[in-house]
Amino acid sequence: MSTDSKLLYRHTGAALLRAAARPLDEAQDDWPDLGDTESCRTWLKRTWSRSTFADAVRIASPTFAERLDSLDSLRPKEVRRAAATAIRYALRACTRHTPFGLFAGVASAEIGSPGMSRWGQGHHAVARVDSQWLAGVIARLEAEPVLLERLKVVFTNLAVERGSRLEAPCGPETVSIRLTGPVAVTRASASTPILFAELVDLLLAKYPNADRATITRMVSELVRQQVLITSLRAPLTVVDPLGHLLDQLHAAGAEYVAGLEALVDELCAVDVLIRQHNRHTLGDNQNRAVRIEIGRRMREVSTGGRTPLAIDLRLDCDVRVPEQVVRDVEDAATVLARLTAQPTGEPAWRDYYTVFCDRYGTGTLVPLTEVVHPDSGLGFPSGYPGSVRPSSLRTGSDRDKTLLSLAWTALADRRREIVLDEPVIESLMVSEATQPRYPAHVEVAARIHATDINALDQGDYLLTITPGRSLGTFTSRFATIAPGTDLRRIYASVPTAARQAVPAQLSFPPVYAHAENVCRVPKYLPDVLSLGEHRSDAAVALDDLAVTATRDGFRLVSLTSQRIIEPQAFHGLALQKQSPPLARFLAHLSRGLQASWHKFDWGGHANQMPYLPRIRHGRAILSHARWRLASADAPSLESWRERWGVPDLVELAADDRSLRLDLNEPTHVALLVAHMERTGDATLVETINDPGELGWIGGFAHEIVFPLTSTQAPASAPTGATARRISCRTHGVVPGAPTAAWLNAKLHTHPQRINEIITDRLPTLLDPLGGPPFWFVRYRSATETDHLRLRLPADGTDVQVALGRWAEALRRDGAISRLVLDTYFPEVGRYGAGEAMAAAEDVFVADSQATVAQLRYLPEQREAMVVVNMVATVCGLLEGEVAVQWLVDHPAPPGPAIDRPLFDQVLALLRGPATSPPDGWNQTLIQTWERRAEALAAYRSHLTDDDQVDTAVESLLHMHHNRLIGVDRDYEIRCRRLVRQVALTWAHRRGGSR
Repeated sequence: MSTDSKLLYRHTGAALLRAAARPLDEAQDDWPDLGDTESCRTWLKRTWSRSTFADAVRIASPTFAERLDSLDSLRPKEVRRAAATAIRYALRACTRHTPFGLFAGVASAEIGSPGMSRWGQGHHAVARVDSQWLAGVIARLEAEPVLLERLKVVFTNLAVERGSRLEAPCGPETVSIRLTGPVAVTRASASTPILFAELVDLLLAKYPNADRATITRMVSELVRQQVLITSLRAPLTVVDPLGHLLDQLHAAGAEYVAGLEALVDELCAVDVLIRQHNRHTLGDNQNRAVRIEIGRRMREVSTGGRTPLAIDLRLDCDVRVPEQVVRDVEDAATVLARLTAQPTGEPAWRDYYTVFCDRYGTGTLVPLTEVVHPDSGLGFPSGYPGSVRPSSLRTGSDRDKTLLSLAWTALADRRREIVLDEPVIESLMVSEATQPRYPAHVEVAARIHATDINALDQGDYLLTITPGRSLGTFTSRFATIAPGTDLRRIYASVPTAARQAVPAQLSFPPVYAHAENVCRVPKYLPDVLSLGEHRSDAAVALDDLAVTATRDGFRLVSLTSQRIIEPQAFHGLALQKQSPPLARFLAHLSRGLQASWHKFDWGGHANQMPYLPRIRHGRAILSHARWRLASADAPSLESWRERWGVPDLVELAADDRSLRLDLNEPTHVALLVAHMERTGDATLVETINDPGELGWIGGFAHEIVFPLTSTQAPASAPTGATARRISCRTHGVVPGAPTAAWLNAKLHTHPQRINEIITDRLPTLLDPLGGPPFWFVRYRSATETDHLRLRLPADGTDVQVALGRWAEALRRDGAISRLVLDTYFPEVGRYGAGEAMAAAEDVFVADSQATVAQLRYLPEQREAMVVVNMVATVCGLLEGEVAVQWLVDHPAPPGPAIDRPLFDQVLALLRGPATSPPDGWNQTLIQTWERRAEALAAYRSHLTDDDQVDTAVESLLHMHHNRLIGVDRDYEIRCRRLVRQVALTWAHRRGGSR
């Protein structure tokens, strides 16, 4: 196990129990023959007579319950289908811990000794209206013209202007409307809430020739399309949306609008009945009767939604687990984090970061809405709706190979599990040049396998670990119904990835209305980042936000306060499927280049393996044994089980749902076969074999969720005050523009040909032009082939014509594949703007000239010269002792041991912390060396603070390595380590001479 000093995550003190309402030993063991109609009918009648089961199904699916109420009238095929559905509900009732209606609920959990578990019968059902049902009611109300006149509306901030049209999300679809003058006026006038009638009046005053009916129809249509959002739609931080709706209706006098009196009265009655229901415990007969009455009256109002009533269950239980369980959870979380397959973020985000830096550079502030604009900006990362960025194909890694080797070895030894000790963990870690940054907060759910309380207290238990994305993923929705968890305090003090960042709660409607049941949570933070909502309280404005790239990732910055904003999503919504793309982007932005936090990842190739063993570390099971049943194996299920050692009891896993099956039971096998007929294959995982495994908690399927925070110190990140604000529409200069100072040419070729082009072929371009200034960069990315980027003065057509002829000659000789003239984007974030950028460009020119000379005259000394030049660059920019101290104070990333012969060669070439060239050089070498020193000294006067100096030095060192050596991160680290060793040697000599 990890020692306390090595733990990456620590527990926050709170814990939440999520558990089935009935224990495993109450699971049914009498099953019908799904091919026999009478067997199914008899079983359904017997099962449906159990009031506890019937109550839970009525809440989960009223329509299905109605079918069972009229069982005798169903056709044979319908009876068999109903039996299959009811069996799934019956299996779910005792085997799944995920809170769902009356089947499973939540309670607070304590940490301490001794362990304890008490279960009562007074579970408490907390009702609220279903979000999909309510959405239908609101749409009906918004269609009433008289009421609509009295409501406030606001224009969605998710609308995107694309030429002459405006696009905005409307549920799972995107609406596109003509951006006419009236629409533009509406957008500007309704940027903050305004009465519908006032908006119509304003438009009539602006367009007096239009009639009121036409204007009203236009604005009403914008409401229908949810481009205009009415005050009836509660923000997602309002946990009582029906109460909010009634408040807005009363404020608008809806009860006095003809045709709405009865509807408003019914909504009020439903609200009263729900409050009455929530005061009683689950077993109270009055509670059951009230629930039935609520459902009946809600259905009279609207038939929308699968079920009109949503239920959360507060369990009547007390649970306490020892501190050792918490320590094991912290240790398991640490191991999961260390074993991530993506220590520097998901490939899509790494690619997006590369593209962002190439387009805007680091240290710039680019308005958020411009960054994600699909036409003039970058759009969204790969995998997002509407993104045209190519997907990054995952390739095999050493980690994947090691895992497959471990799996095959376990299979050969007939072992069901792989035990991870420290050497194995280290062999599976993906090495990176820099220390990974881990998410600032996560959640971990643990199912505890212990036969009794004594075993739990003695440490005789196992944990099944499930990771949650962040604080609130598993817990936030239940913070209001599980008293004593202290969750609200934890959310309110959520840690951030960057030092002194301001956490802002993301609030947005999901793509599908029914998902509001998952993501409607209380307001925990003072600052809210609201998307596509109608809010009366202040929120962070989208047009006040900008994106910046630092050396370790992305930051979101407020342009007015100059502070870093970190959006927080306190719920378990599947962001990749259920959120607007911008919400998903904001939720992931600050984590984009952090280590990915997810379930144990076997690697891409292992997913097709027919069997994978369990992964365990200490007491924590990180990944269950898993079998993949292909459709071809289904007819010979018994022989397949025998071959792969599949136990009798397994869980059929599909997405985030599971079903516990007994493969000796024909009815369960029939469910498995039906699943495979729909999907083509099946994933089976090991499960609890005996309720006694959960004896400590009375045999209830469960998990205890532990919110955890990172032990890593927040990253130091510059605020917006030190960054340069730029705009996508004005940053950069296109070729041929009147303001273009440089021509940006890309010569695509193999990296091994670049030195030849620089030393032998480039003079044939430059000499006839009179030797103009130039600079170059070697470039490689996932979206472009390797190429040389050459910048030349854009002072007329002569340069372009000469460049074209020269490039054509290179093509004929087979030296390049093509020439591209592209927009030049000055890296003002790194080097400064205006005169500072011009001075930096002088440095680029001087360094390029020095590099060409050294490649031509000192090719055999290239490995030593790159280190010498790096030292000279720092000394030229900072001078003498200051330069030495800077290098001492800025350690290089971890890397291999110092190459002593190369180090000695570097020391022999250098004469100490000065800018003098080495002895024995020709005039060209000396002149280019001195010209670079002069350019560095001139540039220094434009750097006004330490942050700018650090950024400039790091950038210049990186770019010199690029020019002389090429794109080789590992070798660059070796060079940086040598550079620092030179400084340490000089500092030691200086100290010894005093």
